[in-house]
Amino acid sequence: MHQHSQFSKLFTYIRTGLCLLPLALASAQANAVTLGAYNVKLDQTSVSGISAGANMAVQFGIAYSSIIKGVGVISGGPYDCAQNDMNTALSTCMIGSPTTTNLISTTNSWASYGYIDPTVNIAKQKIWMFHGYNDGVIKATVEDALYTFYKHYTDAGNIYYKNNLNAGHAMVTSSYGTTCTASGGKYVNNCGYDAAGLLLEHIYGALNPKNTGTLSGTIVQFNQSAFYAYPADISMAATGYAYVPASCAAQQPCRVHIALHGCQQNAAAVGNAFYANAGYNQWADTNNMIVLYPQATSSSLAPLNPNACFDWWGYNGSNYAQKGGKQIAMIKAMLTKLAANYNGWSSTPGGSFGAPSNLVAADSSASRVALYWNPVGGAAGYNVYRNSCSGCGFTKVNATLVTSPSYADSGLSPTSTYYYYVTAVSSANVESPVSATVSKTTAATPPLCDPYLRDNYTQWLEGRADMWWGFDYARGSGQYMGMGDVYDATNLIQTRLGYYVIGTCN
Repeated sequence: MHQHSQFSKLFTYIRTGLCLLPLALASAQANAVTLGAYNVKLDQTSVSGISAGANMAVQFGIAYSSIIKGVGVISGGPYDCAQNDMNTALSTCMIGSPTTTNLISTTNSWASYGYIDPTVNIAKQKIWMFHGYNDGVIKATVEDALYTFYKHYTDAGNIYYKNNLNAGHAMVTSSYGTTCTASGGKYVNNCGYDAAGLLLEHIYGALNPKNTGTLSGTIVQFNQSAFYAYPADISMAATGYAYVPASCAAQQPCRVHIALHGCQQNAAAVGNAFYANAGYNQWADTNNMIVLYPQATSSSLAPLNPNACFDWWGYNGSNYAQKGGKQIAMIKAMLTKLAANYNGWSSTPGGSFGAPSNLVAADSSASRVALYWNPVGGAAGYNVYRNSCSGCGFTKVNATLVTSPSYADSGLSPTSTYYYYVTAVSSANVESPVSATVSKTTAATPPLCDPYLRDNYTQWLEGRADMWWGFDYARGSGQYMGMGDVYDATNLIQTRLGYYVIGTCN
């Protein structure tokens, strides 16, 4: 029974990944070029991903924390959650409640041996997290464990966690994709929410407005085999993609954001839905930023990865989450190539020391507010002040100096308005005049939602459905689900103990 359970879970995870679209792949390979070299500063790099790509983003951000400014995680779990075990990946790290004590111990040990960068670098990173409450593929408890993991290494003010949107399991955008609550298809949902822009501004501070018209640059198809002789051997595609703005092509100072697709979301499966429409390119175009879209591919034998997932459970070996991990090393080689024309430009902000400008309260959940502003020349860091009424006195909320121009205020009350201003602090500990004041009302507490999206056989096997004569019925409500097999999937919501209904939460 245990073997049947694990096979069913694996089948659920990979069941639509067997279509390799050979004609599309052949066309992409024929058009691939050599990845270019640009005036890129490596330590200005950031990375984000969705689902398996989110787990890989966490892995890359930890392994190379010395050069990664920030990490965006959309439906992902803690570092090395799977611990080189597919069964753990498919259970604890998808629908369970991972404990982080052993994961932190492993992280510290690997850093001491040099398998990953020193963990002290994580304290300087900005972490942006997202989990939709209709996501029945990766449970909220899994991403909650990631928050706990990061809080061990960095201040809570560096971590913004958005968890009050009714999204399904998908990359969420402001205007492209399917219904927000959906999980499936191309895994890009139109939620009226610009995840790409919000995570980039949390990582870098205030950016130039995104380009809402024709982009200046080009989406480049490049040859990934230049970075690993036989990429299919490690479940990587022959062709990758990168968006290169005209400014970067002209060798102006630029930085790189690495965007990692989820399972079933590589270009062979969904075309340009992710690399052209996830929302990153519009921000990159006006902010001297190259977006790198590495591509995984399906593999049905060795390694076993029929759904084109990035390696977050060890199908390429036990060092999959370390610098020596084959896919991590390959992506790092792409990044190094992009930075080959770096001319020594500095990322230190220019201008005179003074009050921070363009303070924005960009987003909120029921207990958090995301702030960002323009960096100040000569600032060693920043202080953030808050009050809860327009006539009240302001109180500094950061315990230690905020070292980059964004902050995630936490521990707030739902549906409450808060007011903020920010000051810059010089290396001589001189505090600037205050910024303009902004306000933000926190969101309402999201509804309790306990979704499970699985194939019908697994829903029965795990006790959420009853089977009669080969057909499944939701346990408790008795709603008809269809055939009790691994080919049909149903989204079930647990509304009380032992009682499930078909559908999504409002």
